Amino acid sequence: MPTSINGNVRLSYGNHVHNETFDSTSNAYTYSNQTQQYSAGGSRAVYSATTGVTVDLGTIDSAEGLFLVKNVNSVGSLLVSVDAGANWDIKIPAGLVNLISVGPDHPIHVKTDIADADIGVSSVSTAGAIVFDSNVSFAGTYLINAKTSPDHTSGPAYIVKTTTDGTNAGTIYELDGTTTKDLATGTVYTSGTTATIKNIADYRFTLTEA
Repeated sequence: MPTSINGNVRLSYGNHVHNETFDSTSNAYTYSNQTQQYSAGGSRAVYSATTGVTVDLGTIDSAEGLFLVKNVNSVGSLLVSVDAGANWDIKIPAGLVNLISVGPDHPIHVKTDIADADIGVSSVSTAGAIVFDSNVSFAGTYLINAKTSPDHTSGPAYIVKTTTDGTNAGTIYELDGTTTKDLATGTVYTSGTTATIKNIADYRFTLTEA
């Protein structure tokens, strides 16, 4: 039997409120389209200079219908392409959600647009604060691991968040992104440390066949 599809989208913008509901059903099953399933989950987007990576479809086919995605970062944007990475017109800020009608012609791709960088450390504190010896160009969420003094190229890694563009100050977290990390005790990072930072965007999604 056809699959029911319904939802509610509510947008408040200052004093303006726009509320819409939708209710539909998928086409009936056919010999060539015997299922109307969905793929759902969470993943992490990383930097790409080109087409990014395809959102995992799981076992559903290419007859895509609706794509609901949330950027779960607390800072930093997620880029979405609905034409296999040829164009990146959708940029979702931290914490926001998009519902997109998509088609079967091109798979959905995701990425971030801030390139990896090596940066020197000036100081760290027991409370999780970190100061770099140069500015981080864009606010965002980054995976950080020491490259020299110490050599952590094979791990461990941590999360660093910067909240304003062009700042040299950030906060270090465990990989959960919420627990601050003390890199001062035991001199884990010092003023002689050079680290690599990689921009990331975590997201949750549901992609339907119909």
